[in-house]
Amino acid sequence: MAKSLPLSRYFYPNSANATNYSELNAEFTMPWYRKILAYLIFVPNITLGTTTPFLGRPEIFPWTAAYALRKDLRPSLAYLLFASYLVLSYLYFLATGGSAMIGLRSLMALLNASVVFFTILTVGEEELKYVNRAFWVMFGLNVAVSLMQYFAIFPDFLVRPMNFFIDRWVPVSWEYGRGCSGLFAEPSYHAFGVHHYFAYAILLMNIQQRSPKGLILTALMALYDLVIVRSLTGLIIMSVYLISHQDWRKAWKPVLAFVVAFIIGLGWYGENFELPRSLEFVYNVVYEERYKDLFEYVMWEGGIRTVSLMGSYPFGIMHPFGWGLGSWPQASITSLLDLGLSEIEVAFFEMYYSPYDGFRPTAFSADLFLETGVVGFILFAVAMYPYISPLAMWQNPNTRAVVVLFLFNMIILGTIGDPLPFLFLALAYRRINPPPSHEPLPIPSP
Repeated sequence: MAKSLPLSRYFYPNSANATNYSELNAEFTMPWYRKILAYLIFVPNITLGTTTPFLGRPEIFPWTAAYALRKDLRPSLAYLLFASYLVLSYLYFLATGGSAMIGLRSLMALLNASVVFFTILTVGEEELKYVNRAFWVMFGLNVAVSLMQYFAIFPDFLVRPMNFFIDRWVPVSWEYGRGCSGLFAEPSYHAFGVHHYFAYAILLMNIQQRSPKGLILTALMALYDLVIVRSLTGLIIMSVYLISHQDWRKAWKPVLAFVVAFIIGLGWYGENFELPRSLEFVYNVVYEERYKDLFEYVMWEGGIRTVSLMGSYPFGIMHPFGWGLGSWPQASITSLLDLGLSEIEVAFFEMYYSPYDGFRPTAFSADLFLETGVVGFILFAVAMYPYISPLAMWQNPNTRAVVVLFLFNMIILGTIGDPLPFLFLALAYRRINPPPSHEPLPIPSP
């Protein structure tokens, strides 16, 4: 029987009371179905097709929840309190006449995304090695599929199965300047996934981002982002990743010079060639003077993500317990009206979503504010704080990048129910806090 992990292991991650993982490994045998799930947790947009029981056709399938289900799962007490609050919020929503299925899907999305974090923290070293091997395979497959989409050479006989298992998947680049989706439902999902892949790959290889090899790989990632993914989301996340690596006491001058050169070069390129959607946004702001109506332009380009962020956080403060888990259709409309906006004032919704019936926020924390109030967010923050606060996570530039991407995804720009930020944060934490019998990862020079 697997040894129980002491409670102090979770409140004090660097505690000397940490379990001897070698004892767990001695008794560890990985079932065949868990080996398959170790691959699927990296591609949450792959589903069971249109016949998924109770879930309809979700864009994010609960592979991570299935992977996490095991008798030796030991989430922290703080996380259990957070999960219990989510259940109570769901029950409150039901008591007020809410839809059981809408509330259940809301609950599943939050738990599916986050529970894998504690699973990765407690797996043995042999299973962790297997998960890392699965990561490299899925990273490579994503790149290969996206390149086949870009060059329009994806095998015809595989198109129908891909359409069945991945909603909205297409075998070529998307229209309107958008790029390729890889093994994800659309380019923006691909952008979220592939940047987390890249950040963790650099961490696994222990490459200094500003070393020659690191600069070459970062340049290739940026090129892949602009040419293959072609998503404004990707451009933003790539910028966040680069910023997270900088020592701004030294880097602000060359960064400023690069930005000026980039803007000048973008102006020339935009006049002579078609731009990817991500660069087109920057070009229009600077050269088409969209900075004059920046709010409306961002509302149009950002659509659901911008509007949901704007309304959710103030709503959660004004309603500390929210309206219950599952209340997002009504609460999102109310939060928008509280800002003094009507859906008919937002051109994005007027063109694509008429009548407008509400949207669930895409960022994890924004959704907590909207459905469970600021109380739900505080409980979540308390549960995650011991794992994002250790100095070692911030001293190592590669783990710092993963932490910054996690926080950015949680608070500003994310995909609700997406387990990848939690998954890679846990993997990064294990690199910095390995089992006691292993040496910690060296910290690259700044």
